[in-house]
Amino acid sequence: MARHQVKSFKVGIAPSGNSVQVEIETELKKPYKFELTPDVNYPTVQDIEKKLKEALAYCVERYEKVDVSIFEERFYVSINVKDFINTRFSGKAV
Repeated sequence: MARHQVKSFKVGIAPSGNSVQVEIETELKKPYKFELTPDVNYPTVQDIEKKLKEALAYCVERYEKVDVSIFEERFYVSINVKDFINTRFSGKAV
């Protein structure tokens, strides 16, 4: 996993209410974009939205880097922020 500085982010519940849409801008040319869905670890879209907003705001405020890995074949996204969050969410890249 590569660590990247978070420049900005958008995290919001999709209009359908079934998923959380995420966009993370880093120093890379293309932002990370993915759609996350509830699972056993995060049973509601509100849980996903809250945890990601907290973690990404932490990165921006403290200039902390984030590790993002997208495992398309397994339909999950892994997000790691040192000393804050190390988890995976069900979802896919968009």
